[in-house]
Amino acid sequence: MNSLRFTKESMTTTRRSFAAMSLGSVIIATTARAAEPASPLRTYARMRGAAKDGGLALWWYTGNVWGKPPDDIARLLFRVEGLTFQRMTFMAEGGLEQRMTGRGWYADAATGQPLETWTNPFTSEVLTAPHIRSLTRQAISPQGVMALEDPSRVDKFEGTIGGHAENGDTVWMTENFMAKTKPDAATGAVGTTSSLSTFTAKRADVDNAGADFVPCYLNYQSLGAWPGWLKMGGNAGTLSWQTYGRKVRGPGEGPAALRAWIEKRYPGFLKEPGI
Repeated sequence: MNSLRFTKESMTTTRRSFAAMSLGSVIIATTARAAEPASPLRTYARMRGAAKDGGLALWWYTGNVWGKPPDDIARLLFRVEGLTFQRMTFMAEGGLEQRMTGRGWYADAATGQPLETWTNPFTSEVLTAPHIRSLTRQAISPQGVMALEDPSRVDKFEGTIGGHAENGDTVWMTENFMAKTKPDAATGAVGTTSSLSTFTAKRADVDNAGADFVPCYLNYQSLGAWPGWLKMGGNAGTLSWQTYGRKVRGPGEGPAALRAWIEKRYPGFLKEPGI
């Protein structure tokens, strides 16, 4: 959806170690639930990923992207929409390996139609829309500390799974990471992003060991420096993503127009995403 951001599609992975962080307490499962109560990390895995360990999950998302110069209010720049596959596998030591890959579009803010070119309202320059083509591999410790596996573009990364909360039969989990890229070889620019995801599901669905699908919903926000493709010429400002979506059972539950666009540009991706 996984999606990102990072501009979402630009953050690929690094391996670093971080101090362990508490995920908080987990409620005791009743006898009507699965025999083994879900730990916070297993709760996250079932919410974010497939019902079965190592299975393939798919997320649909949509939303808006905003730009804000330092001396003005935020301005809606374009929409985004995409499909992101995810595979989560528990490791022998109790942590998770997480792999995500997605495809999606940047769309006109008024019409929702995918862009091929886009006029930057801050510079009046006509730009080629890069669209979304992401690949992310992460390791998550048993304590919920995230690490990216490839340090090639990332200078600093801090990520945690946490913010576990429950009320009634609803459970929320957060996935937060902050990243800073290495200076761009051509421009020297450094990218930063703060990505904040919240997943929402029913505890009964999470704890249903016999289920082949765990419904879950996503709310995502990010705040970061201007990405290079906007060509802001060193001008200060921030780009913010505001997206939302849900886990789907397969590509057929995604919008038909989006599926057709992805299949045309990336034939076979929706059948075999490569993770």
